[in-house]
Amino acid sequence: MGEGEIHIARSDGSLLALIFENDINRASRRIAARTIDAAFIDGRAPRERLAEALLERMFPPHDAAGLVRRGRTLVAVDATEAGVELARRAGHQRLASVLLSPNAKDVFEAVERLFAAEKRGRIALCLAGGGIEGLLYELGVVRAMDEFFVDRHINDFDLFFGISAGSILGALLANGLHPAEIADGLRRGNHRLDRITRGDIFDPNFAGILRQLGGFTKDLLGRGESRNIVSAAYRAIPSGAFAGDALRKYMQRQLQRPGMSDSFHSLRRPLFVGATDQDTGEAVVFGEPGFSDVPVHLAVRASSALVPFYAPQKIAGRYYIDGAFTRTTNMRVAAKHGATLAIVVDPLVPLHSEESGYVNKRGGLFGAMQGLKCLINGRFDKAEGSIREMFPDVAFHLFRPEGDEMRILSGSPMKFLYREEVEQLAYERTRRKLLARESVLARDFARHGWIFRAPPARRQDTLAFGPIAQASV
Repeated sequence: MGEGEIHIARSDGSLLALIFENDINRASRRIAARTIDAAFIDGRAPRERLAEALLERMFPPHDAAGLVRRGRTLVAVDATEAGVELARRAGHQRLASVLLSPNAKDVFEAVERLFAAEKRGRIALCLAGGGIEGLLYELGVVRAMDEFFVDRHINDFDLFFGISAGSILGALLANGLHPAEIADGLRRGNHRLDRITRGDIFDPNFAGILRQLGGFTKDLLGRGESRNIVSAAYRAIPSGAFAGDALRKYMQRQLQRPGMSDSFHSLRRPLFVGATDQDTGEAVVFGEPGFSDVPVHLAVRASSALVPFYAPQKIAGRYYIDGAFTRTTNMRVAAKHGATLAIVVDPLVPLHSEESGYVNKRGGLFGAMQGLKCLINGRFDKAEGSIREMFPDVAFHLFRPEGDEMRILSGSPMKFLYREEVEQLAYERTRRKLLARESVLARDFARHGWIFRAPPARRQDTLAFGPIAQASV
């Protein structure tokens, strides 16, 4: 086919605009610069290598969304060795279909089938953990994104998924609070939300410490192997430095205020909270069948039990700890519940410093948290690729800290008090990322009946920061 653009009337009365491009660089620029609903890559001889290169540009590694949706990308091949290899690559990327030596009619019919078979799904927000500063980072991200919606708010999403600190924010959004209300309430308190204080976060686990010391004394006074002082000392270490009772009570107070709900069954929007069964090591999702009768505030407390900072939460005879130990986000669960568009916010990114010894000289706790973030981040990167391949029809858009955002979030996730600069930095950086990704996000939200565009005032504010590079989605 040659180059150019033609319009074809579809059976439903709409127009199908077809753009033909033979140059790979121009094709890449066109795809990146405008909203593309579907793509047809002609990989028949002698274009096999060009098609492979274009696939790499359209769907780079660790890119959850891609420049075009995988479920709307077709590839044509010949029955040759090169064609088989290209078909294998297309299958690995979970593209919609591979057409064998098609004619023009075959291509048009395949495109029609794509549009006819596709159904509008649900929009999900997946929030990971990261301690109090991870919560503030996530709050800055959703507050910035909320400004790009026309006549809608982010708390109008269909599904909310939260793990650890993300479950706190998710519970408030699922109850209908706007991001700006949450930010104002946590910082200084308002008619919807109480101010969160140091005492609400850090309540020393005195009862647990006394209980463990009592056990230590019994071990020393006991007989036989139990008198081994090293074993006794191990058992004497408390399960958490903080009891977590104050956090549980804080969330209970908020969710029992007028207009709020502490029940998974009566929330304004469905909420799913990830936790980990401490004794089996299995991931649990509160809000799903079998785990939906637990009060929301108790599920949030269980999901936030980052041992050894917080003691485990006992629910119905089982002990639960932080959901981040088994899953970083609930992307897979979101797809299972019918999400076809998911906004994923993950603050758990390790610090990157070119300075040798930067982490080591900041002490053991800083180093331990850097190691934990490396483990969780590495696991997420592998899982994200697998999930992307498993659910090619779901558009995942990932937001993570970068540059100075990573530095301000580094170290212990238990730093407090409310550091407004964390939330504000995330807010400002996310505005710039959203403007860079506006066309792709607008395309995916439009498919779900939402209007996503930068407010004129925000566009000018963001441009004042200087050039914005196209970011990977």
